[in-house]
Amino acid sequence: MRCQHPTGPRGAGTVRLMPKNPFATEDAAEFYAAGRPDYSRFVTEITRQLTSISGKVPVAVDVGSGTGISTMALPPLAESVIGVEPSSAMVDRAVQAPNVEYRIGTAEDLPVQTDSCDLVGVGSALHWFDQSLFLAEASRIARPDAWLVVHDNFFTAEMAGNDGFRDWFREVYLKRYPPPPRDRSWRPPDHLGVWKHVAWERYRHEVPFDARHLAAYLLTQSNLQAVIQTGSQTPEELEAWLLAETASFFSDSTGSFVFEGFVACHRRSPDFGDRRA
Repeated sequence: MRCQHPTGPRGAGTVRLMPKNPFATEDAAEFYAAGRPDYSRFVTEITRQLTSISGKVPVAVDVGSGTGISTMALPPLAESVIGVEPSSAMVDRAVQAPNVEYRIGTAEDLPVQTDSCDLVGVGSALHWFDQSLFLAEASRIARPDAWLVVHDNFFTAEMAGNDGFRDWFREVYLKRYPPPPRDRSWRPPDHLGVWKHVAWERYRHEVPFDARHLAAYLLTQSNLQAVIQTGSQTPEELEAWLLAETASFFSDSTGSFVFEGFVACHRRSPDFGDRRA
């Protein structure tokens, strides 16, 4: 497996200490595969709308592919899809499709040939790597007029018909288990290099959870994965606490929980010619 290069691809740039990725373990991959809801169709639909891609581009690359949720947004948009992920445990549990292959690698040193892809996608993994070095690598592998699609999907803690759940989430859960340090979500830097911002769109969707499925999802969050990695509490102890704490919110067998996301599309600008990192 490739290790993250602390000074960027081929030794360029300055050293930047990135937050520790709490998902690079066997346990994290198992929880992620079992507990994360699929949002890929929203990314596919919005990307097609914003980019006006009518058919399929030849090659797309998903950076930080994890267990393949973000990767599955790309087969409807591309003839061939490459998922790049640093964790072999995640790759072992990744969703399979006929036109998808997974490679071990990092966002800062992509195992993809120069000038070889037509769409570069990246989802929530953006929090855990150096965004500037990623942009340099994305521009290296992209063909002229390629697309860069940045997206995210996150839990709002809104439970339909029960405002008390959001209060519990903020005042109890997040105070007891605060999120570990991470990089910012996507706020494009002043200089995007060869990329020009084209359009972006937000979306919302609801996911039905019973108490155990909600606990399974929360166990995939970096908050609890960081706790598990310290050894201070076991997954079983955390699940028992979550079930006890949230039992009062489930008068019915299931509840409906709101997730939000965004899709931001950028295009490689011909004004920059062939300047690649």
